[in-house]
Amino acid sequence: MKRLHRLALPSVLLATAAAPVLAQSDAGSPWYLGASLGHYYTDNVFRSNAASNSDQLTSLSLLAGADTRLGRQRVHADARFNDTRYQHNSSLDNRGYNIDTGLDWETAGNLSGTLDYTTARTLADFNSNTGIAPTTERNLQTDRSLGGSIRLGLPNLSPFTLEGTFTRRERDYSLALWDSQEYRQNMTSLGLLYNASSAWRFGVAGRYTKGRVPSNGFEWDRKDIDLTALWRATGSSSLNARISRSTSDSFTGVTGALSWNWAPGGRWSLNTKLSRDTGVEAYYLGINNGLADFNRVQTALQSQLSYRLSGKVTATAGLGITKLSRNGDIALPGAGAKDDSKQYSLGLAWEALRNVTVGCSYTRFDRDTSNVLYSYNAYTAGCYVQGMIR
Repeated sequence: MKRLHRLALPSVLLATAAAPVLAQSDAGSPWYLGASLGHYYTDNVFRSNAASNSDQLTSLSLLAGADTRLGRQRVHADARFNDTRYQHNSSLDNRGYNIDTGLDWETAGNLSGTLDYTTARTLADFNSNTGIAPTTERNLQTDRSLGGSIRLGLPNLSPFTLEGTFTRRERDYSLALWDSQEYRQNMTSLGLLYNASSAWRFGVAGRYTKGRVPSNGFEWDRKDIDLTALWRATGSSSLNARISRSTSDSFTGVTGALSWNWAPGGRWSLNTKLSRDTGVEAYYLGINNGLADFNRVQTALQSQLSYRLSGKVTATAGLGITKLSRNGDIALPGAGAKDDSKQYSLGLAWEALRNVTVGCSYTRFDRDTSNVLYSYNAYTAGCYVQGMIR
């Protein structure tokens, strides 16, 4: 039997996450260049439940992106490069980045697809509840993801489309102690989509995932049968759902995800995600306030609200709730072990000039676990100024 193996995720309270959200290049201009400078205070740098370890940090970011069409093809790229400096913990100073590139392509016939590559370097979570003791050393986490899809329309069955996908994911850490948390994972799927109308789309697919940890040879695999549905309820609301029968080395059961995007008018925007899943899939669903685990089940809810108070002022609020099944966990042994977390965020942004935005944000994270070593509360608050050329 393959042993239980846990995987860590970066904390959403770190400096890179505290930076302002970047408007994508397709918001009105085919390209952009910019810079952002932020200063933040965090009351618990190392996410510890012990001694106080507050600090202040400054983050300078350079931004660039493009979104353009070349005939039938669309090419897009967004990049952010960060330099983060701590006032009292200079050993944590680091340079990170987040790069997202993609190609949407199609032929004159019934063939189309996508190709995407993303990579990011951030400061890893100091207290990840993986069986590795919390640390105070700088540990840089590097993620890479390469994926693509191919869709083939069936000429004699016009509502139907064949779709195949492939995704390669990798994670590395700079700290040797975390070698057991690095991984390489490949995922492939093949399915059939049915476009019932302009409002409804249904799908069924088979999915296979294979992964390994390079340092110790640990391997895992997973098989899924996916049922999907997309409902464009109105021009301002859409629901995207998946329910799967999942089988892995130590889990057999139902997993799934639901995403709801709602923008009823020029002022409001609400994005909500609900998931029940295992493995690194929970992380790549965009659920930020949880841990990924190769074998254990994570149930998570995340919601982000944006409201334009005036023509130049926008308020944002976020909520995230995560519950993990920990029975038999190496970090939290014992039946019924608990690992729950909550995340709250508030933000305010003012468009001071046409291409200059000033904003402030507050984020709080609470974790409650059966092992007090991994329980903590922390918050980060600060302000930034961002300038753009489009």
